Amino acid sequence: MRLIHTADLHLDMCFASAHIPPGFGNRRRQSLRDVFHGIVQRAGEWPADTLLIAGDLFDLDRVSRDTVRFLQAEFKSIQHVPVCIAPGNHDPYVQGSPYAEETWPDNVMIFEQPEWHSRVLDEQGTTVHGFGFDGPDVSRNPFGRFPPIQLGAVHVAVAHGSALGHQPPGKESYAPFDPAAASVNGLRYLALGHFHAYTPIKGDFPTVMAYSGAPEGHGFNETGMRHFLEVEIDAENVRITPVASSRSVYLTASIDCSPFTSSQDVVNAIRALPREEGPGTVARITLVGTGAPEWRPELDAIYDAVAPAFEHILLEDATEAVEDFEALAQQQTSLGGFVTRLNAEMSDNKKGRKHTMLARARELGLAAFRNRPITFQGLERD
Repeated sequence: MRLIHTADLHLDMCFASAHIPPGFGNRRRQSLRDVFHGIVQRAGEWPADTLLIAGDLFDLDRVSRDTVRFLQAEFKSIQHVPVCIAPGNHDPYVQGSPYAEETWPDNVMIFEQPEWHSRVLDEQGTTVHGFGFDGPDVSRNPFGRFPPIQLGAVHVAVAHGSALGHQPPGKESYAPFDPAAASVNGLRYLALGHFHAYTPIKGDFPTVMAYSGAPEGHGFNETGMRHFLEVEIDAENVRITPVASSRSVYLTASIDCSPFTSSQDVVNAIRALPREEGPGTVARITLVGTGAPEWRPELDAIYDAVAPAFEHILLEDATEAVEDFEALAQQQTSLGGFVTRLNAEMSDNKKGRKHTMLARARELGLAAFRNRPITFQGLERD
């Protein structure tokens, strides 16, 4: 048996942020569609015996009719491949959901209820089992209550939930389960959704389990290449192959600018950052350390020099100016009074965004007093 396993597309999700340019969200939503089209195309060409979608295919609160038509056309394009969908917490099977209200191609099976149901795929008895969320949280948790399996055929399952002991930091728990208790003799593979990174679930139990992860990152907390899974099952083995799928990858990095003497050093350091070959890069680059007065006014020029190499770049200036602000505060001048006031406010706010804003205000004020060019790259270019 050959199957493709994916989950957590979140089609039509919102990418709103103060740090993104107009149109960025539309481009990212199109990227999600392009990724899904590639997965469907691979399922048809391989061909897979089934395409398993383990929940959160879309975000119910935002899904558009246009996206529904897109999905219907994609599934119809692979009518020879059964598609089995286990709705998750973001795309539950509820009244008004496209799952419930729309007509789907005959090759699509949507597991409607929070209890295990089965679909037999062929004359050999190859079977897919699954359950679906019936609300933002499942009303009852079927994990650990799998029905008995008649041995002899290949059985796989698809579901959305949280494997205990494998929860990523900060990830909310939905349909939590103990992997050992969810394992069933005769169930060869359990395709999981909810965790956004490829996560094999290993243990001393018979069922092979894995999260495919989201096939495209959704933000700076999901950096690097993402994947869908190709799974091959024979009498002896279950082989999982993660397939790189991202059209865009997120990158975060900090660059210590203390050794730099010119803006070209900063440009070279940003250009030298390691990146995935092929996909576009959405980067958040933070400049740290000390910044020489010769190049710090050139941040706008630095941004313009490196921006073409990225799909989008957020360049954050967190460097500290090479200035003796304590000495400046001792001057009996208007500049000295200005620096004294900012120093006092920064002393009362020693960390966090307010401290950064006060440091930036002090720097801009100093530049204005000295008639230096003022850059608006950084906090001011949100």
